[in-house]
Amino acid sequence: YLPMLFPAAILSFLMAMVCSVVTTRRFVSSVTRPLRDISKAVMKVKGDYTELQFESCQYSEINVIAETIMNMSKDVKEYLSQIEKEKQIRQEFFSNASHELKTPITSIGGFADLLLEDEEMPREEQREYLNIITSESKRLAALANSVLALSRVEAQTILTDTTPFPLAEQLRQSTLLVEKKWRPKKEVTIEVLIPESDECIYIGNEGLLKEVWVNLLDNAAKFSSEGGIVTLSLRKTSDGMTVAVTDRGPGMDQVTQGHIFDRFYQGDTSHKTEGNGLGLALVHRIVTLHGGTVTVQSALGQGSCFQVNLPSQKS
Repeated sequence: YLPMLFPAAILSFLMAMVCSVVTTRRFVSSVTRPLRDISKAVMKVKGDYTELQFESCQYSEINVIAETIMNMSKDVKEYLSQIEKEKQIRQEFFSNASHELKTPITSIGGFADLLLEDEEMPREEQREYLNIITSESKRLAALANSVLALSRVEAQTILTDTTPFPLAEQLRQSTLLVEKKWRPKKEVTIEVLIPESDECIYIGNEGLLKEVWVNLLDNAAKFSSEGGIVTLSLRKTSDGMTVAVTDRGPGMDQVTQGHIFDRFYQGDTSHKTEGNGLGLALVHRIVTLHGGTVTVQSALGQGSCFQVNLPSQKS
């Protein structure tokens, strides 16, 4: 019987081999096909980066690889988008800075030329031109200082030089500094609502935070009317401190409120009030470095209230 069974055995073996090869090829194809798809999609990515998407397959290990690559592609796309956004911000910053610097420089040069050209100019007219040159020089210096200060804090990624200091006392000192500037000009009064018994010790960068209070108070006084009142308040919260600066000035519309912390943005398009549009951008950056938030509530004809929430810092 063995000679009779031999052909059947050979046939069975060949069929088994064929089935094994077919099954193996299908298995290998089911594994390699999604890997080839992933490889082709990745190889197509060149200069014009797009977010990658892959369909899930029956093997969890390959799905993990695909999901990891998709997450990486999403992160890279977000990173490239952030780089492009920062590039646009830098371009706008330098464009606006150049424009703001050009104006006082042109004024200084123009009036200096007039003084040089007309040797017989009346004394009163000379003094008028010299006053303009002095005013524009101060404006130029203030702008340069603001640009340098903003560049310095924007270069920081973490808060440094933090020490415990009495926040209440710092606010009082800032009030005296701003009142000294604006009381002779507009008789502006700053009403201070700070608990006398508590110095409200806060851990932060003392120098940077003083810039915040001076800028907010100066801004409020600038937009206040003659004999106006600015209110400064401080209160403790469950997780930090809240400082509010309120004025009774002309207020802002919703569009202005949406851009008020942008560099060089000025809600007063007539430029009747002095300023360069960098103070509130500086405030926003310093508060952000402290892990806090600064918000504004305002309405036309009803004044504005800037509120700074500072979380408690660890020493």
